[in-house]
Amino acid sequence: MARRYDPFPNRITEVSRWKATDELTPFDSEMCLEAAACWDLPPSHVAIIRAYMKDGTILERSYRSPGYAHRFIRSLLKSKVDFTILTENTIRDTLPQEEFNDQPD
Repeated sequence: MARRYDPFPNRITEVSRWKATDELTPFDSEMCLEAAACWDLPPSHVAIIRAYMKDGTILERSYRSPGYAHRFIRSLLKSKVDFTILTENTIRDTLPQEEFNDQPD
């Protein structure tokens, strides 16, 4: 019997052989911005909004309609929640500058 073509190949066998460590990979805000600069927003979407809720959770939503995106942003502003917005040509955030310092206080 012929082997069936897998339309969604993965590397689970290779990944399973990797040796796990408890070491964290160091990164800084510049590396994050470089990664974000490589991000392409799908043509069907107008914005991706990530909200940093007061209880510590992160809520991320993608929008195809500018009206719904604006409505969500207004609700975040009214409740004074920090957020980051990604559109086709910019990344903006409402986080305070000290969130991006590489040096600990």
